[in-house]
Amino acid sequence: MEQKIRKIIASLEAQFTGDEEHDLGVVSKYLGSLERSVETAQIAKAIGHYCIDKFPNSDIARSAKAVEGLFDQFHTKISKARECLHDKKFEEAVAIYRELIGGTKVEQTPNVKRFAFSSPFEEIIYRYHGDDDIKKCDIELISPLPFLLYYELGFALFELKRYDEAKEAYEQAIELNPVDPRPQFELIQIAKERGDNTTVRAILEKIYSRLYTRAQLGRFYREHCYLACLEGQFDLAVALIYASISYDDTPVARNQLNAIAKHKGVDLSRPNATVTKARLSAANIPLGPFMPLVNIALEAGRQAQSVYPAMARIYYSIAYDLTQDDRIAKLLARL
Repeated sequence: MEQKIRKIIASLEAQFTGDEEHDLGVVSKYLGSLERSVETAQIAKAIGHYCIDKFPNSDIARSAKAVEGLFDQFHTKISKARECLHDKKFEEAVAIYRELIGGTKVEQTPNVKRFAFSSPFEEIIYRYHGDDDIKKCDIELISPLPFLLYYELGFALFELKRYDEAKEAYEQAIELNPVDPRPQFELIQIAKERGDNTTVRAILEKIYSRLYTRAQLGRFYREHCYLACLEGQFDLAVALIYASISYDDTPVARNQLNAIAKHKGVDLSRPNATVTKARLSAANIPLGPFMPLVNIALEAGRQAQSVYPAMARIYYSIAYDLTQDDRIAKLLARL
């Protein structure tokens, strides 16, 4: 976004003549052409700051100072909404989130897709899974704020047991970031509340090839463990929960293991790698990360390492995090 703003300001300055009235007219015309969205609000804010420095006595500068106050109010409301979530005041939180979302419209066009990806690698994942049109389209990264607002609204609605509305909020979050699995995992919680295990399984199958952190894989196996327990497949459940723990050793996973222990006759010993692989394979559950993503991260790292070592480190770290492969650790050590 910073690079885009710099380009916009440079294009405006290219039209300046040195006459303040004319130059302010150029800025005003551009600001007037912006449609309302989170992205354009950021652009307008940046241009406002620019005008405060360049044209301190102008109406635009005075307006920019007023807009700054509006931004402060906006973020104060976000803080209030999150405070309500923490205090379990979910009705109040929903009202605030709905108000905030009303001012964060994100426009999509056929040729330009706007997404709230949290990293460049999420864009790579998105393009990997897309059809030819997706692979060719331009992608603009926007603020993660609209994604987070919908995601947090979904949480508040879920806690109120308003599952249809929560589902809609999570689906809006997914439209803004179709790679981040968090809202998909929350859709699983809604399906579990409804006893819809078919949907749980379908979502897990869909998101596996997009999981690129150990924590995500850990939750993937925990959700499969839940299904195995429901079906009375406790040997499989044990293998799954230990697979989860191997990626993300959390209290939630340990609690699931303790719950399995309550069933008589279940062998809770940790199965070896061969047995784990056999049990998961028999249930058509993949073991380990989706290897094409590991290879993509490695290739992205190789392409970046000579020109952008910091980005190469990010990509290699993703590959190492997923695999714990010493060969990848050596690549990191060389940067």
